[in-house]
Amino acid sequence: MTTTLHTPNATEARHAPVSAPTAVKPVRTWPVLLLALPAFVAIWSGWVGLGELTGFGPVHPLPGIADGFSVNTAITLPIGMETYASYALYVWLSGRIHSDRTRAYAKWSAFGSLGLGAVGQVAYHLMEAAEIVAAPWPVTVGVACLPVVVLGMGAALAHMIAREHHTSATMRTPDTSTRTTEASVSVTEETELDNDPEPEPVHAVSVRTDHPEPTIETPTVALGDRWDNIATRVCAADPNGRRDRGKVATILRLRHEQGWTRSRIAEEVGLSPSSITRTITAAAPYTDSEN
Repeated sequence: MTTTLHTPNATEARHAPVSAPTAVKPVRTWPVLLLALPAFVAIWSGWVGLGELTGFGPVHPLPGIADGFSVNTAITLPIGMETYASYALYVWLSGRIHSDRTRAYAKWSAFGSLGLGAVGQVAYHLMEAAEIVAAPWPVTVGVACLPVVVLGMGAALAHMIAREHHTSATMRTPDTSTRTTEASVSVTEETELDNDPEPEPVHAVSVRTDHPEPTIETPTVALGDRWDNIATRVCAADPNGRRDRGKVATILRLRHEQGWTRSRIAEEVGLSPSSITRTITAAAPYTDSEN
């Protein structure tokens, strides 16, 4: 007996039903809560104990208004230090911040906060094991400065994030001050005919916007901005395809037309000065060829 295997041809393969892609289940993050709970208890008790050894304790913040209301200032240490470290890690790893300077600051300040937290825990447990009832003065000075340090780091990070959001909003909003009320756009239509070696003529189409004041029609200009065209060529030559055409055009315009420094351009577009230098270097062959 002979068995014949049927091989689908191209037509059958083209009309064959396509199976839906298998849905990928997201990674669950709730186990992290189980890991963080005992760490939270240990860190909280360590900071509160260290605060009590260095002079932190109950205070009455509203004398004469609510004399019976008191707050134990020792809780400010775990709340401030560990909260900032967690938030700085989020800013660094979330992928929502594009500025290299902001992400670098969040990264190293988070590592610094975690390092200070570890040093504080070690100091508390050593003094607790030695049955020390009052911390030495260098430890007291360092712990007393921690709330001020956390406030400074948090304020700096908040200002950097706000500056990036302002810069991003500025890049998305067109600059209406540079718009002209009247412009002529040259639209070139090229049609290839088999037996006609002569090229088709160029047709100019005038586009006007209403304005109450009389204006003079500007001469016909070529379609497309010079820096936008160069940015398109620079992005096309990038093997990794990571350059943004709009940012490249803005960098070249601010550098060659406005004469801005690289550091000022970096703050404006939200990139590092080294990235600005690489972009200007990559565009140099095209700008030199046009000059």
